[in-house]
Amino acid sequence: MGPFEVAVVAIVCGIVYKIANTYLEHKGALVAEEEINQLRQELSDMKQRLVTLERIVTDEGYDLKSKFENL
Repeated sequence: MGPFEVAVVAIVCGIVYKIANTYLEHKGALVAEEEINQLRQELSDMKQRLVTLERIVTDEGYDLKSKFENL
């Protein structure tokens, strides 16, 4: 194999490496974006649950019920 063939193989390998690297980075970004969206949805659900719990605990009936239980 002459120097010309070695140079061509090196260039082709470099191009294939660059394409594969770009593909894997893009694929990883898509997976990360899906995970971020899932975590955002979970956080939103948790905030809604917290609002509901705060509403229950601050309700006057809840305080009255706990007073009856303590008697």
